[in-house]
Amino acid sequence: MKITVAALQMPSEPGQVAANLERADALLTKAHQADTALAVLPELFNTGYGLHPDFALHAEGIEGPTLRHLSRRSREWRMGIAGGFVERDGRHLYDALALCLPSGSVHVYRKRNLVFWEPFRFRRGRSPLVVPTPWGRIGLAICADMIQRPVWDDYRGRIDLAVIAAAWPDFACRHSTRAHWLFGGLGPLSAEIPAKVAGDLDVPVIFANQCGVTRTTIPVLGLGLVQEIADRFTGRSSICDARRNPPVIAEGGPRLVLSDILISDPRGPHSWRSTSPSVPAVFSSAPG
Repeated sequence: MKITVAALQMPSEPGQVAANLERADALLTKAHQADTALAVLPELFNTGYGLHPDFALHAEGIEGPTLRHLSRRSREWRMGIAGGFVERDGRHLYDALALCLPSGSVHVYRKRNLVFWEPFRFRRGRSPLVVPTPWGRIGLAICADMIQRPVWDDYRGRIDLAVIAAAWPDFACRHSTRAHWLFGGLGPLSAEIPAKVAGDLDVPVIFANQCGVTRTTIPVLGLGLVQEIADRFTGRSSICDARRNPPVIAEGGPRLVLSDILISDPRGPHSWRSTSPSVPAVFSSAPG
C-alpha cells in the first residue's frame, strides 16, 4: 500500500495554546490539500515545550479542545492526525501523543522515557501502544523514547509504521553555537535515529520535531543545581521509508515534509487490540 504522509515541523510558543493550534491547523490544511493520509505534529505542539510551571493549566483529556479539534479535522478530511499534548488523568499529568483516526477514535500514548526536568512535571508512561488503522498497525513514541532499544523491541514485528513526535534541542548555545560539554553530541542524532529505526524494524518512520528557539534546562546531578542553555530545537523532521528510499529530511524553520511511503504486509486483514490507557479497548479490522 502506497500512501502520502506528512511530518509537520513548527515552533510553539509556551503557554499560547490557541495560537499554536492555529499555526498547526495551517500546516494541517496544506497537508490535506496534498492528499495526505497521515500527518504528524511535534511533541507538546499546543503548549510548547520547556521548563515552565503552568502545564497543569493547559492539560486536557480526550474531550479537551485540542483533541476535539484534531479529531474533527481527522473525520472531516479522512486523514489520520497525530499530535503531542499534556494529558490529565486524575491528578497526574503525562507528556502524551494522541492519534486521531477518521473513524472518530482517539488513541493516546504516554511518554515512557522522561529526561532532565520532565520527571518533575510528568508521570512516566508504562506501556507501548499499537494502533490498528486503515494503513496498518502504527506504533507511537515520543522524543527520548526513540533512543531506547527496549521501546523498539516492544514494537518489533508488531507494527507496519512508526510515528515519533519530538521537541529535540540542539544542546548548543544559539548565540555562540558552542555545543554543551556533555550533551552536545545528541543534537545531530535527531537526523540519524529515525532512519536507523526504520532500517532496524524495516518499517517506515515519520518523525515530527519542533523548531525555533528554546532554553534547554539540564540538572547538574548531585549538586541540586541546573544549567540553562539559550538553545534552539533541531528541526530535522523526517520521513524514512525503511530501506526503500533515502530519508526526506527538513531544513530549519517551519516546514511541511511530504513523502510517499510503501507499507507492505502480505498477511491480509487481522483484528488488533488498542493498548491505549486513555480510551476503551478498540477492536477493528486493519491490514495486519
